[in-house]
Amino acid sequence: MKTERKEKTIKGHFSAALLDEIKERLDRQEQVILFQNRRGYSPYMSCRQCNTIPHCPNCAVSLTYHLSNHELRCHYCGHIEPPPKKCVACGSTKIETVGLGTEKIEDDLKVFFPNANVQRMDLDTTRTKNSYQQIISDFENHNIDILVGTQMVSKGLDFDNVSLVGIFDADRMLNFPDFRATERAFQIMLQVSGRAGRKEKKGKVIIQTANVEQEILGKVIRSDYEAMYLTEIEDRAYFFYPPFTRLIRLTAKHLERALSLETIQVITDKLVAKLGKARVLGPQAPLVHKIRNKYLYNVLIKIERENVDLKAVKAFIQSQIEEVLSEKKYKQVQVVVDVDPV
Repeated sequence: MKTERKEKTIKGHFSAALLDEIKERLDRQEQVILFQNRRGYSPYMSCRQCNTIPHCPNCAVSLTYHLSNHELRCHYCGHIEPPPKKCVACGSTKIETVGLGTEKIEDDLKVFFPNANVQRMDLDTTRTKNSYQQIISDFENHNIDILVGTQMVSKGLDFDNVSLVGIFDADRMLNFPDFRATERAFQIMLQVSGRAGRKEKKGKVIIQTANVEQEILGKVIRSDYEAMYLTEIEDRAYFFYPPFTRLIRLTAKHLERALSLETIQVITDKLVAKLGKARVLGPQAPLVHKIRNKYLYNVLIKIERENVDLKAVKAFIQSQIEEVLSEKKYKQVQVVVDVDPV
């Protein structure tokens, strides 16, 4: 994608390479699956004048624009509001959509290939009864030329006429701040790649990325699970992550940010005194630090798998939480315990 940007051959979010391959498949009356792990038309809207972005009033996330209902929606609490006609900060009417969701890809495809039958398969299009099966049936009967979807299209589909798979936003999947990001991206890309060329026809997969030199992409191309595993297991051993440890995440939630932080800090201090600083990380605000008007703070506890009585550790953690929450000041704070969070 970096090369194509320099050469100015990109149309919207589509590389010329992907568009050419889609056209070739349509000319041969073969089917195409395009994968984007983000639903909606656009991840967010932004003011071109001052860069103000509409956010959810209940959660610390930007609102996602959905074209079909012409609305901004929060994917955490379900809040819905109409798109702004002018910027709430500066009053400018220059509001534009930014980024890429499945709905945007579907919309662009209808412009690029007006004679093709394009269908989207994500949470928004499969809410009603039998809608998922109807889309599958239509695709199986060749009533759909291009199927755009989220993880729903990555597994369980086996169609002999699919000869091309396109994967968008590989870099976002690989650079997500989670120690499992590489493993998950490898898994998803390999699964969705398997939808192309399932039977007699040879399939082709195009992964759109700004950095073709990323080591993990070579492993995806070679379907080299073992090499991916060896690299990942080495990193996890070095950084003290599962499967070498058990993780326990504590999340404090309260309408007042300061009280949420104070509560988890008191619990953390008690845990550190017994378990040590190396095992107790935090407190830290998560990526989305406010959901449904409650402020969140996390503490991550790493416990070795060997020579440690995990049952006793869990009991100790629970006793410390209960002891803190029994105090009048902290009684209204909610503390959620997640063992082996995924």
